[in-house]
Amino acid sequence: MGHCPALYRADVSQLVQPILVCMVWRGGARFDRCLESIAAATPFFRRVIISVTAPEDSEDMRLAQQFQRQHPSVEVICTGSEFPTMQHQTFWVDYLQRSGASRDDWIYWLAYDDQIRSAGISALIDDEGNWPLNPKTAYIGPWAMRHESAEILWTGIEGDEMQSWTSFPHEGPTRMPLLAWIREQLRQPTYMQMSGSVMPFANYLELRDGTPRKKGPMRIEMATAAGTGTEFVEEFSQPISVIYGRSNSDRASYGNAARAEDIHLLTWLARWVSHHPRRAKDFVGIMTDQLQTRVVRSQQPTEEWRVRGTVR
Repeated sequence: MGHCPALYRADVSQLVQPILVCMVWRGGARFDRCLESIAAATPFFRRVIISVTAPEDSEDMRLAQQFQRQHPSVEVICTGSEFPTMQHQTFWVDYLQRSGASRDDWIYWLAYDDQIRSAGISALIDDEGNWPLNPKTAYIGPWAMRHESAEILWTGIEGDEMQSWTSFPHEGPTRMPLLAWIREQLRQPTYMQMSGSVMPFANYLELRDGTPRKKGPMRIEMATAAGTGTEFVEEFSQPISVIYGRSNSDRASYGNAARAEDIHLLTWLARWVSHHPRRAKDFVGIMTDQLQTRVVRSQQPTEEWRVRGTVR
């Protein structure tokens, strides 16, 4: 199905490094900007996968293949036609599984319109290049934020200060039990992004194969974090990605499709609790919150834009 390169030759390195996966859909100039950041960051990753959902003669594939010629270790795959988000994710998960990725590998997820923040990664890794990744943990945020409109790309000065946004409490902790973190997100949602998240490949396999099947991308950060082998959510000490967003996006306003995805999240968490029965009380708390919101029909909380500080 679509373009598929030769299977990746296993890296014999013992370094703890994630596999970078960049999902591309109608990327254009924003994808070109993203590729510039990947070029500077390839040494930080075990593998670099660029997954394009488009026809093979698309502009995105032209950009990806041109980049691959400049960086031969990069792997480019293509669906051959446009896929919805979850179907596209299944496509690259299938490819990774076929090409030797293990459940214990880590995935750094990047959207085509965001960037890797190499300075953040450099500050995290040790002298040998190992990332500080702990088992049973999903890493989400923080994010360096820049703002641009849908029509006009950001044109500021590289090196200027950026706000660092977080989905954790201002004063900490920056490591929380999975369900405690999810409950806080549902009670008082904060800005979240998959870009720059680092999670075990096992979590993506479970989301592909598990039931109920996830149909849309809403709540994907929480659903992916809730792999049965994951018990904690943590954020890094500083951003490792730069997100381009707009502060008027309100993730607490749900249509019917989003509410359906909330239902998926609750059933997905019930699946998680079946593997962690000691956390059943936390799940009951989440269900109680959701029932109160739906029965009372109270207004959904306004998303909190939580800024921890600034970075360059």
